[in-house]
Parts: sequence; C-alpha cells; structure tokens
Amino acid sequence: MAVCFVAGMLGGLSGYGAGLLITLFLTPIVGPKALVPLISVLMLINNGSRVWFYRGQMDLPTVLRVSAIAVPMAWLGAQLYVRMDSAVIQLVLGAVLILSVPLRRMLKGAAVAPGRLSVYGIGAAFGFLSSVIVGAGMLIMPLLMGIGFAGPALLATDAAISVIVNLAKTVIFGSLDALSLAHFVLALVLGLCTIPGTACAAWVVRRTSLRLHMALIETLILFGGASMLFGGLSG
Repeated sequence: MAVCFVAGMLGGLSGYGAGLLITLFLTPIVGPKALVPLISVLMLINNGSRVWFYRGQMDLPTVLRVSAIAVPMAWLGAQLYVRMDSAVIQLVLGAVLILSVPLRRMLKGAAVAPGRLSVYGIGAAFGFLSSVIVGAGMLIMPLLMGIGFAGPALLATDAAISVIVNLAKTVIFGSLDALSLAHFVLALVLGLCTIPGTACAAWVVRRTSLRLHMALIETLILFGGASMLFGGLSG
C-alpha cells in the first residue's frame, strides 16, 4: 500500500513509472501470470484520479482517436497473454523492465509527427502491448508531445487514454477468466492507495525536480528486471 502511494505520486509527477514500480513489488506476491490483469484494474483507478486532478486540461478528441484503435488491439494482446507460460511472462516482464530505462531516455524529448498514420499506428502498438507487458504507456508520450501537449494537458490526456484502455482490459481479462475476484478486490484496494499520491503530485508538480527521483526509480527498475530474468531462467 505504501509502494502504491509512492507510485501514484511519481506517476502524477512524470506520467511514467507508476506501473513499473508497482510491478516490482506485486510480482512476488501474485505471480507473473496474474500481474497484467491485476495491474489493469489498479492503473484504471490510478489514471482515473489523474484525469480528475487535471480534468480541465484533457483533450477529448485525441483521447477518442487513440482509444478507438487501442481497445481492439488490447483484446488481441490479451488473447496472447492468457496463452503464455508463466516463466515466459516473467522473462518478458524482466526484459521489459530493463529495456524501459534506455527506451525512456531515447524517447525523452522525442516528438512523433502528428499524422493520421502516426496516431493510429502508435495507438495500435500501445493497445496490443499494454495487454502483454507493463510500461507500454511510454509509447503514447512522444505522440502527445508531437501533437503539442505539455504539462498538465499531457498528463491528463495520457491518463484519459489509459483509463479507457484499462477499463476495456479489465472487462476482457475478466471474460477470459484471467482476473479472479480476489485479485480484482486487491487491485481496487491498491488502486485507491495511489489516489492520495496523485493528489500530492498535483500539488507539487511545479515545485520539484524529477531528475533525482527518475535516477532512483531507474536503478530500482534495473535491479528488479534483472531479478525477474534470473527467476524466469531458473524456473
């Protein structure tokens, strides 16, 4: 619960890292197979609170355009996820956590040309990957920055897209029997724990530097990713 509070604050500050940080602590508790369905519910609540705190800055047309292609692709990704072996999922999650650090640095400050193909292409990739891995949301940030979003508008629009996709994933994983009632309740409780963190982030978003906390988070993510890779290979 404490980790979820901190993750909510970090996600509210930067729009990045909340799901990845929670993954490190939840995987040993619930196992890799249950992780993505559970995270879908948790991040639905987390991103919903971010939409609320930045609600005046959200751009609805962009949210609908990206979500229109992301949701059906999320269904395809979920179909693949439920058929994957737990050891494979653990290996994939570990690799994604490690690769997320250099990928974030590569995408930092990048802007994707806001053409129709870019919007639907990245939306499709995000939707599919979000049902298979944690951290796919980092694909949306460069697209939104390329369209011209920044600050609270960037955080709000990104969060709104995630709310729609995670709501769809919750329904999809539930229909595939990949999300148990116990894990659903656990995700609800942990998701609620992120809301105070998001509220704090909304207050301090213009009062702190993100450089130090990103360095700490990246170190933790690399360590956790290496541990997951080792566990997957050992299994």
